[in-house]
Parts: sequence; structure tokens; C-alpha cells
Amino acid sequence: MHIDLSKLHESSATANGFMQLSNPKYAFLLASSGDEAAIILGIGSALIGLALWVIYGLASMAAMQSPEAPDILQWTGLQGIGAGIGSLVLIPFTSIGTDIVFTGAELLRFILWSLIMGLAGAWLATLLLMIASKRLPLALAAQLIVAETIFGLIFGFLFEKRLPTLAEAGGSILQLAGVGLAIAIFTPNGRRA
Repeated sequence: MHIDLSKLHESSATANGFMQLSNPKYAFLLASSGDEAAIILGIGSALIGLALWVIYGLASMAAMQSPEAPDILQWTGLQGIGAGIGSLVLIPFTSIGTDIVFTGAELLRFILWSLIMGLAGAWLATLLLMIASKRLPLALAAQLIVAETIFGLIFGFLFEKRLPTLAEAGGSILQLAGVGLAIAIFTPNGRRA
């Protein structure tokens, strides 16, 4: 069953009157079977991404805290080289089915921004994460993932030129409060015996 949301008015609601169907936040409830498949694929991809991030974080932390831990700069450089090679392999798949053509100047700008973001955003961030992984307990270093989530939300809001909804702001505040609580627990004065 497919319902055209464009024909619904702001005041329309379900039979029980609890939800406005015209609100885009609830559009997934009325999605067609093709849309449902895309939504399920998106949720599955997000869960796989989360699992891979957790595995990566645990493996890196274990490597950095082992007695034979590699040099932090070498480890970070190795990860950067691996990510760069992986990116090069994936580039052909980024434009499948599109008619996008870049001029020489646009391609040069893209490459320069990619290098800047790779060095500043990825390499430096990985270096700092490895330093934290070596010096902090696992449960405290794992809290660093919240920074990625919060910054991702901030950049998303800036891109969309909007403020967060009450739920988005509340979720962000709860995440930051959780990090604050973890820091309080793991500091010498807050650590429980």
C-alpha cells in the first residue's frame, strides 16, 4: 500500500489522532515496499558500520595497550595509508549511474580538499585517538565515539541551516552527560574502590 504524503494536510492524523502523517519524521511508517527496502538497507548499513567501528576501536586499543605496542606515529601512518588505498579502490563506485563530469579545476579542488581533510581530519584525529587509547582505560577511551556523533550532528545542522529538534538536542545532552559521568567515575577522586 502506498499513500501519497503530498495529498495529506498538516492537520491530518491517524484514526486515533496521535500522529500527524504529513510530518516527514513519520513518513517511514507509510513507505512503499521499495522505500521500506531502502530504509531497512539503511538501518542494516548503520548497524554494520557501528559494529565495524566497535571492532576497530577495540582492536586498536588492544594493539596500543599491549606490551609490544607499535609506535603511535607508525601505527597512525599505517592506518592512513590503508584508508587511502581503500579510498582509491572505492573511487570508481562513487559515480555509478550518474552523469557527473568534473572540470580540471574542480577535480584539483576536490583532490586538495581530500588531502587537507585526510591529513587534518583523519590522520590527526587518528593520532589523537591512538594517544588516548594508550593512556586511558578502555571504558573511558571508548567515550570518544560520542565526540564523533556530536560533531557529525553539528555539521549536519550547519549543512541543513537549522537548529536541532528537542529530541536531537536532548539526545546530544544525554550523550555528553554520559561522557561527563564516565570521566567523573574514572578520575582518581571519583573512582570507586
